[in-house]
Amino acid sequence: MRIGRLEKQALRTIWPREDADFTPWLASPENLHLLSETLDLGPLDRISTEVSVGSFRADVVCKDINDATVVIENQFQKSDHGHLGQILTYLAGGEDVRTVIWIAESLRDEHRAALEWLNNNTTTDYAFFGVEVEAWRIGESDPAPKFEVVVRPNDWVRHQRQKTRASEMEDYQRRMEYWQAFLDNWPAHDGLSPPARAPNQGWMKLAFTGDSRPPDGGGIYLYRVIAERVVGVYLSVGRRNPDLFQEWSASLNYPSLHGGKWEQNRSGLFQISKTLEADAMVEDDWANQHRWMRERVAEFMEDWRNGLRDEVVRLVDQEQMNMLGE
Repeated sequence: MRIGRLEKQALRTIWPREDADFTPWLASPENLHLLSETLDLGPLDRISTEVSVGSFRADVVCKDINDATVVIENQFQKSDHGHLGQILTYLAGGEDVRTVIWIAESLRDEHRAALEWLNNNTTTDYAFFGVEVEAWRIGESDPAPKFEVVVRPNDWVRHQRQKTRASEMEDYQRRMEYWQAFLDNWPAHDGLSPPARAPNQGWMKLAFTGDSRPPDGGGIYLYRVIAERVVGVYLSVGRRNPDLFQEWSASLNYPSLHGGKWEQNRSGLFQISKTLEADAMVEDDWANQHRWMRERVAEFMEDWRNGLRDEVVRLVDQEQMNMLGE
C-alpha cells in the first residue's frame, strides 16, 4: 500500500499577501467555520474585513452566537509587539469586543504569556486565543490549512461544550417546529412528495414521484443555515460526469435557473440553489420564508415538467453511452 508524506508549505506560496489573499480567504464562511470549529467557538456570522475598531483596523470582525463581537488579527511570520498593542486597543474600542483571536505563523513566548495573562485576569465574558497557522500537502494535492491553538482560556472547551449541548437541545425542537410549519401549509404538487413527518435536521427533501422521477436520483431540497442567516431551495440532479455536466448545464435556458449557480456539493451531487437572507430563528418571519420557498419550488417544478427533466434524461443517456464506448 502506497502512503503519502505530509509536506509543510510556506504560507506565502499559497497566500502571497496577508491582506489581499489570506484575510479574504479566512473571511469566507467556509474557512471561518473551520477556524471556529478548531476553537469550539460555535457559529460566527456578519463577517466584515478591515473594520475600524478604535484607532486601528481589524483584519476580520464578526459576531458570535451571543451577538458579541469577535476580532481576528492575523499576521505572517512571528508575532510582534505592534499586534499585541492593537489587541489591547480593541478592548477599549467601544465595540463590545469579547473574543480576540491572534493568528500568526509563530507566536513568541512573551506574546503567549501576555494572552494567558489576559485570560487569567479578565472576567469569563472575555476570551483570548493564540493560533498558529500552517499549510500542508501530500504530493501534488491541494494545500490544506491547519490551525494550531497554542493559547486558549482555562476550561474553555468544557464550558463551550456545555453551551453547545444546551443550544443543540433548544434547536432540536425548533428545527422540527420550523419544518412542521412548512408542511402545514404545503400545497399538493403532482410529481413531488414531502416527507411523512417534519425532520430534525437543517434540511428537508421533497422527492420526485411518478413520471417526474428522474432516472437515477435527485430531488428538491429546502434548507436553513442559522449561522449565515439564510434559507434556500436547491434542485439536485444527482451525481454526474463533471466534464459532460459543464457543457450540459451551459446549454440550459429555463426561468427557474436564472440567478442560480450550479455547484457540486461535498457528497458529489450537482445542484443549483436559490437563497434568501432570513433568520430561521425568528418565528414571526417563518410564514414569509416558507412562502418564498414554496414559490421557488413551484418555479423549479414548472420547468421540470416543461423539459428540464427530459434534459436530465438526455444527460444520463449521454453518460451511459460514453461509458459503453470506453
